[in-house]
Amino acid sequence: MKEEPLSFADKLWLAAGIAIALGAIAMPVLNPDLYWHLSAGKYIVHNLRLPSADFLSWTENGAPWTDFEWLAQILYYGVYSLAGKAGFFLLKMAVLSATFPVFYAILSLNGLKRAAFFALPVWGLALMANCDLRPENFSVLFFSVLLWRLEAARLGKSSGVRPRSFFFLAAFFALWANLHAGFAYGLLLPGFYAAGAWCDWKLWPGGRKPGWGPVLAVPAAFAGSLANPWGLKLYSILLQHAAQSAALSRYLAEWAPPSLANPWHWPFMALFLVSFFLLLKRFFKERSLPTAQLLTLGALAFEASQHTRHIVFFAVAAAVFSFDSASRLWPPEALRRGGRYVLGIALVYLALLVWPRYLSFRVDPGEEASGAAAYLKANSGELGGRKLYNPWTWGGYLGWALNPDYKVFTDGRYIFHKYLEPISAAMADQDTWEKFAAGRGFELALFRRDHAALPFEQVSRKGVKSTVLRPSYLLFMPEEKWALIYWDAFSLLFARRGKAIPGEFKIIRPDDFESVKLSLCSGELTRKAAEAELVLYNKAAAGARSTKEADRFGNWLKDFPAVCPR
Repeated sequence: MKEEPLSFADKLWLAAGIAIALGAIAMPVLNPDLYWHLSAGKYIVHNLRLPSADFLSWTENGAPWTDFEWLAQILYYGVYSLAGKAGFFLLKMAVLSATFPVFYAILSLNGLKRAAFFALPVWGLALMANCDLRPENFSVLFFSVLLWRLEAARLGKSSGVRPRSFFFLAAFFALWANLHAGFAYGLLLPGFYAAGAWCDWKLWPGGRKPGWGPVLAVPAAFAGSLANPWGLKLYSILLQHAAQSAALSRYLAEWAPPSLANPWHWPFMALFLVSFFLLLKRFFKERSLPTAQLLTLGALAFEASQHTRHIVFFAVAAAVFSFDSASRLWPPEALRRGGRYVLGIALVYLALLVWPRYLSFRVDPGEEASGAAAYLKANSGELGGRKLYNPWTWGGYLGWALNPDYKVFTDGRYIFHKYLEPISAAMADQDTWEKFAAGRGFELALFRRDHAALPFEQVSRKGVKSTVLRPSYLLFMPEEKWALIYWDAFSLLFARRGKAIPGEFKIIRPDDFESVKLSLCSGELTRKAAEAELVLYNKAAAGARSTKEADRFGNWLKDFPAVCPR
């Protein structure tokens, strides 16, 4: 049945729905892995070949590395070179927004164009799990396109199977396999639809005998996926990720299971309940259901429940299948009436739980290390080449900012997964850390500030005892072994003693100013010494995003000794 054209009021509702859907995916670009992708893209463009071994770290330098996202990395590097971080945001919005007309086409298959005003916000919420800039964005787009064509074939609304269709499918998967490994989910879809068509024929009265299209699509898609620089070896990387997934879920947030405590996982949980409920309701009404949808939802629901990074694939399929079932359970007008409530709920959810979080982000997690990187770069003549320890999420940025003067300890690439467990164990206490650091030969150690404090007893020259909270790194990084050479609002950088260092902070240290004030007021420290170190700090922290902590102490020092208790 042909749908009525959209009225002016329908178009206004649709515009509101599109705006809300775009608002759901307009998250700032915060992915720290982008920087090692940039490093790889730069390498490819400048050397006109793909990296076959690690060149960014000192731990895995020269080790084999299968860079299976190379095509996305070239695109990232080109966009960044032309438009900087603004280009990143525009690229992410362009790729994810390109799925909107695909979803609109799927709605059209079910005669639901006039329901798009509330369906598109649901789609935006489904994409929210993947709304940072990642190579997975391309997988979401390709997955959506493939799902659209398979649904069209299932409903008998495609042009049928032709030999050239398999050529285009192979080319489609060849492109996908060089952008991101999510093509593996795409390989599952034709298999589920082929099995589903056979089950529908055997299980439900009046079922049509299936054709060979979905069955032949599987080898065509597989053949296309082999058109990558590593051929079949690419699948060994996928199997390696699968084998490590349980361990990764303990250390990496994107591999952890979804949590009810995280409001950003609520759309996934709502879609989980709604999609299976609608399939069940459809079965009771029609005494049949599309087995392909049940197989797809079941497999993707299992994966999404294990690992957060797989949520988006389930959510996309759940949104498509939910509207397919809804179109068969309720008349269009009833859906549109209920859709206004869905639109309102989506708007309230975004306004209360999503957009405030967007606005709260100030610094990319990788760029938190920008001040320390600027310091290391400025002092590369003295410090360059030393073995650097860095937090996992900062490795990508440091590799991008400091290579070739420094090599990183780890970054977000799969070749460093084996380090996650020993790093976690090393952080248990200061003795375990020191053994780990000595065993690895760390000469520089960069940490994220945690502001942890411990009570210390401080005795003045006059014998007056005071208890003051001082930073825990004084125990973790003892002064006899490590010198604090840089710090800012995000980071702490230490150098192991034994080699020359640009300068050391013993007075102007983060989270330790209360102790310093007591020492100044008691006469154990001189104002001249504090002022000299403050000058040294301001020079070292020239690249820091914020020096407010030291600035506040400097203002206190100007009023010294009048500010001392009497």
